[in-house]
Amino acid sequence: MKRDMNFFSPSQGIKKEAKDKKIYIYSLASFLAVVIIGTLAWNSINLYLTGKEIEDYNSKLQATDMQQKINEFKDTTIKTDTLNKYEGELKVIAEAVDSKDVVTTKLLNELSSTLPTEVSFDSISITNKVITMQAKSSNRTSIGEIEHNLKKIDFIQDVYVGGIAGDTEYTFDVKCTLKDVD
Repeated sequence: MKRDMNFFSPSQGIKKEAKDKKIYIYSLASFLAVVIIGTLAWNSINLYLTGKEIEDYNSKLQATDMQQKINEFKDTTIKTDTLNKYEGELKVIAEAVDSKDVVTTKLLNELSSTLPTEVSFDSISITNKVITMQAKSSNRTSIGEIEHNLKKIDFIQDVYVGGIAGDTEYTFDVKCTLKDVD
């Protein structure tokens, strides 16, 4: 048996390895080209479709009925902002007025609790920190009683009864000064 010797076999192996490398490189390049072209096509299609949607929305926004609604919305927004601004300012004013209230339910209840049954008020005037009352009484003792009762109220600083007139029915004035209470 004779064996043939091939002296070119090492050279053919190197060529085959180079050929295999080229196949791998071309395959990888082809795959990357397909991925890049596919991504480009996908993005181009999405950009085109998004552009179409934008055009549709813009055409809808330019319609006269939509323009009327947009203008109504703008007007309403301006009015709402203005009202919210005024509401905030009114709250501040209302809180300031509430904190300065002189005439309160408590004050009126306290005043009415001091009345003896023989005394009735004709008028009450409350200005700043002074309460002025014009009243009638069937006897002089009730006038002293109302003065005594008013002096017991904790938010009244001073009580002055003056101008008592009459024989059977007495009319008189009562002036009360309120204390400074925060």
